[in-house]
Amino acid sequence: MVRKIKNSKGASSLEFIFVVCIFLVLVFGVIDFGWYFFVRHTIKLANHEGAVVGAVSGSDDRVKQVIKDYASIAVDPNDLDITVSTYSTNSTDTADIKEVTTQHTHNFFIPMIAAFFPDGNTTIEIRHTYKLEPPSLYYSTE
Repeated sequence: MVRKIKNSKGASSLEFIFVVCIFLVLVFGVIDFGWYFFVRHTIKLANHEGAVVGAVSGSDDRVKQVIKDYASIAVDPNDLDITVSTYSTNSTDTADIKEVTTQHTHNFFIPMIAAFFPDGNTTIEIRHTYKLEPPSLYYSTE
């Protein structure tokens, strides 16, 4: 019985190493996915704020700048692909419908998680649609 106790020291160390490795992969996986969802939420908020500014001002350049400003807390603004598309309506309504699309390629930090995604990354794409009303509807010209 004494021999078994002496020989089990190496087995305990090996078990500890396996448990620590699995634990660290889980912890860093949670951190990596947490960062992914933080980036996604930040881009969604930035895109929404850009759509609100676009509905009020109508300036595409201003929309893009607002999105970059809001998203800069989570991503490099130069890594964002921002598109503002205009769709005219075929009714008597003179308002245009605009859509703001923001894309960002998110790279995962942990290679084991990145292996589940093509090229080790995923594309975040957020869209918001708004109606650009003519100013005469809101302000009296009298």
